[in-house]
Amino acid sequence: MTDKIFTVPFIKGISVTVPEEQVDLRTLTFADVDIEKIIKTTGIEFVRQSPNDKTISDYCINAAENLFEELNFDKSEIDGIVFSTYTGDYLSPGSGYIVQSALNLSSDCIVIDINQACAGYVYGLFQAFLMIQSGYCKNVLLCVGDTMTKMIHPKDRAERMILGDAGSASIISVADTAQKSIFAFHNVGKNFQVLYIPAGGRKLPIKTGVTDIEKTDEDGNTRTLENLYMDGLELMTFVMYAAPKTVKKVLNMAKLTKDDADLFVFHQANKTIVNSLGRVLRLPAEKVPLHVQEYGNTASASIPLALCLEKNQRDVSMENAVLCGFGGGLTCAAVALSLQNTHFAAIHEL
Repeated sequence: MTDKIFTVPFIKGISVTVPEEQVDLRTLTFADVDIEKIIKTTGIEFVRQSPNDKTISDYCINAAENLFEELNFDKSEIDGIVFSTYTGDYLSPGSGYIVQSALNLSSDCIVIDINQACAGYVYGLFQAFLMIQSGYCKNVLLCVGDTMTKMIHPKDRAERMILGDAGSASIISVADTAQKSIFAFHNVGKNFQVLYIPAGGRKLPIKTGVTDIEKTDEDGNTRTLENLYMDGLELMTFVMYAAPKTVKKVLNMAKLTKDDADLFVFHQANKTIVNSLGRVLRLPAEKVPLHVQEYGNTASASIPLALCLEKNQRDVSMENAVLCGFGGGLTCAAVALSLQNTHFAAIHEL
């Protein structure tokens, strides 16, 4: 730990682990569904699906181990853990404690869990950065990811053809030189039912014959109250309003123009949403990466996944990067920061 107050954080490295199983959407059999049309619209051809015996902590732990190795980083230097996910191993305790135990990290670590999905990476960064800036921590392990395929009903053709699983690990450390990171948020809690899992908490406990009853909507998607529910149209309406507004706000706060920013990495929901955001903000296509084809929408892991894929596929400057996540809450979170000194690991499979 350090006695310094308001020290400056930066992302030292990012690693992502995905399931080995790659599901080809063309192998799915849904009546009256034009799969090729959906692939063209979403840009997603494959999704990664975790097996029953793997949880999100397994993927984040593997990502952390790979990152420690690639950076030759002494894990005993970790003094804080932040874990952001919708799909934790248990209702309690949070998955951060599972990571602390599995990696044999210091018992002096502060452990914080966050209940966030698609905006989880930016929320996790915000929390980790605060821990560094307070002077309490020098190195925070940020674990972010979801195994959303476990929350989807097999007959829910809309979500079955979009969502995939992945876990990430990032190390947030004290920077040697001045770094600027600016955050902005936009929340509309009154619309939380646009994207949520109705049953399983204390408000509506799981009960046989009540929460497990299948219902099919007018679009042919079958779910129970125990499965993830998403109103796609309402969610997109929120995103197309909130994301541009939040990105413009964070640019203004950071005193950056759209031309100043090297990269805009949005939550990789699907091709339509990512490309639409680029057009609304009038951004050059090369500044708005899209990496959904082989992985699907990996919820909170989609931003770190896109960053690692983008950096490892082409030489792109990240001196001024803007990250923007959006989803359940409803929430939108953005950050403007430098990733110029960040290590981006190759994608691993587990």
